Amino acid sequence: MRNLKILLAAAAVSVTMPTLAHAQWYVGVDAGASHLEDNRMKALGQSAKEKSDIGWLAQGQVGYAFGPWKVEGELSYRDNSLNKIDTPRGSINVDGNTAVLATMANGIYEFLPDSRWHPFLGAGIGVANIDAGKIKVDGQNIYKGNDWQFAYQGFAGVGYDVTRNVELKAQYRYFATLDYDTKVIANGTKIDNEYRDHALLVGFTYKFNNPAPAPIPVAAPAPVAAPAPAPTPVPVKPVAAKRNFIVFFDFDKAVITPEAARIIQQAAGTSKSTTITRIDLTGHTDLSGSERYNQALSIKRGNAVKAELVKLGIPAAQIDVVGKGKSEPLVATPDGVREPQNRRVEIVLP
Repeated sequence: MRNLKILLAAAAVSVTMPTLAHAQWYVGVDAGASHLEDNRMKALGQSAKEKSDIGWLAQGQVGYAFGPWKVEGELSYRDNSLNKIDTPRGSINVDGNTAVLATMANGIYEFLPDSRWHPFLGAGIGVANIDAGKIKVDGQNIYKGNDWQFAYQGFAGVGYDVTRNVELKAQYRYFATLDYDTKVIANGTKIDNEYRDHALLVGFTYKFNNPAPAPIPVAAPAPVAAPAPAPTPVPVKPVAAKRNFIVFFDFDKAVITPEAARIIQQAAGTSKSTTITRIDLTGHTDLSGSERYNQALSIKRGNAVKAELVKLGIPAAQIDVVGKGKSEPLVATPDGVREPQNRRVEIVLP
């Protein structure tokens, strides 16, 4: 029966996912502590409070991100051991547990998408199976229950990009269902129950981004025609050729990588070995983030390349820097997409 529940929940998750082409997909897992609010039990005009111990919670997600927005399907399992029941006549120690298997469809808004820190808010709806098993008092089965109900949740937290693909996260989550039913074993009397859960979770997300682009090969110098035979050889002037170099940057960074440093060194060497007296640097960003932020970042990247060229002996006065922001992507993508090949500085030796 438990395996059937898991299969049904997994199928429900799959139908909640978007079928979008060229999607930025991700997967995530979380685990943490669960605090179940007192269950207000009602039957035949009587009421009692069922108290639980701190339990545990584990969940997994498959989702799609577009800019600051995310949609995802989620499968979770939480379990809390029962402690006692407070009745008008006093407290009764009980033995048992309440376990919930839930499948949810979530919507999430992520703040500061261009930063390594990502505060976020989210909400979700779905279905949950609340399994109360058989509850015992002094070793005797008193009541039992297993019920499917509509579920809803809200959550808030913060994520941190450890790498381009891996994000760590911590969050608070409130999860609840509509009232569910259990039954007294002796006479079949129905009991109305509440389920309200608070949880603190930590976890990580893996983002399926494109791999880092390989550097674009440097164009070979144009061949120089050999001089025609003559009694007195005449030296042939080298033919000046336009040379372009491209260096790439990590997301939201203007730091020169080791591979970028090698390409800049090639550009500086070419400049010194020819009659070139000017170097044009044009900075670019991907399409994730605002126009204003990306414009400033593109200039910052251009200045970082300029500083590296100056270290290699190129006079600063010979270097011009221009920032294009997100206006001229190398690879066309929808707005908000983090495309590695668009995070670049083009070095042109005219």
